[in-house]
Amino acid sequence: MVSLNEVVIAVLDGIQPDAFGGNEVERLKVRAAARRLLARVETPYERAWGFCFEHPAVFAALQTCIDLGLWKSWTAIGGGEKSIDELVDLTKPTIETNLLRRFFRLLAAFNVVEETGVDRFKPTPFSLAIGDESTKVRASLEAATHHYIATGRNLPGYLAKTSYKEPTDVNVNNYTDSDPDGLNFFGRLQASPAYFEAFTGHMEAWTTWKTPWTKVYDTSRLLKGANLDNGAPFVVDVGGNTGIDITHVLAAHPDLPAGSLVLQDLPEIIAKATVDKSITAMAHDFFLPQPVKGSRAYFMHAVLHDWPDDKAKQLLGNTRDAMVKGYSKLFIYDIVLPPKGASISQTTMDVQMLALLSAAERTEADWKRLLAESGFKICKFWPDPQQYEMIIEAEVE
Repeated sequence: MVSLNEVVIAVLDGIQPDAFGGNEVERLKVRAAARRLLARVETPYERAWGFCFEHPAVFAALQTCIDLGLWKSWTAIGGGEKSIDELVDLTKPTIETNLLRRFFRLLAAFNVVEETGVDRFKPTPFSLAIGDESTKVRASLEAATHHYIATGRNLPGYLAKTSYKEPTDVNVNNYTDSDPDGLNFFGRLQASPAYFEAFTGHMEAWTTWKTPWTKVYDTSRLLKGANLDNGAPFVVDVGGNTGIDITHVLAAHPDLPAGSLVLQDLPEIIAKATVDKSITAMAHDFFLPQPVKGSRAYFMHAVLHDWPDDKAKQLLGNTRDAMVKGYSKLFIYDIVLPPKGASISQTTMDVQMLALLSAAERTEADWKRLLAESGFKICKFWPDPQQYEMIIEAEVE
């Protein structure tokens, strides 16, 4: 007779990604439920063991295999089942066989790779993605190596030194306290190309993972009454990284005149942007006056959460001064923390902003106050169906 537990285990093991039929909202609900299930069935010590012992070991194995070029080489030849000796042959410099065996036993136990026999392994979609540069998974993992792990480890001691005051200084903070040269986060990105590349890749992956903003807000609303003559700007993507969000606008409105869509970021980021020729890629520091005046819309995705209120107000002020009252709109696509039940993604991002930038995620009340003090009135909050971020639609007061 089959026990109830065996039936439950069979059901759980039978759930596959294609079961959701591409419905991302449903997939995320099941993912959250699986996390809650694990938290319930684990003992307190098992949870502690995972945080303190398992996670560091797995990350060390992942990063070592990145350093050896193993994931990239394995993906480049199409993956496939390999013996441990064949996997050693894919490493450069060459790792000792038993050392790689020890790492792969661990990675198989955590389903990073699949163990098919004695000393034989197959890649999983995750391990193949690490080796595929287009996914930016490798960059995301290395961003943790360069930034997130060290700042997280440093944070408790730093807060103790500051008598547990909430940090708000962008130049003297937890990151500068952990950096060997005392640089702040953005200073380190400018000083270290590898750090810059990893973080930029991570941001590209993060933006791609989220719901396109044009599916949260119907941008055809902006076309009504818009001036599109003589190269007039339609949407300016402020701090838009390499152009994923502004490309969504072009995809939604392919007939827009050339030059009506503008991508702005720092010169080193714009140099790496590969956007359609109809999009104007412009180097701009958003703490300086906004050079594009009178656009129908100014858009900021995950920009303001990088900055404490004093710097956010400076950025918003520069944008407001370029807007035309009654015509221009401001769209902020960012986390809006709920008063209760904030998700793992939202709360993780909030504490990462604390550790990295002396910044924070904001509640609805925080956003209303910040925008009012910056000369804006909020028209509406448009929630992402994935319940991660919201679009805040605002106008000049």
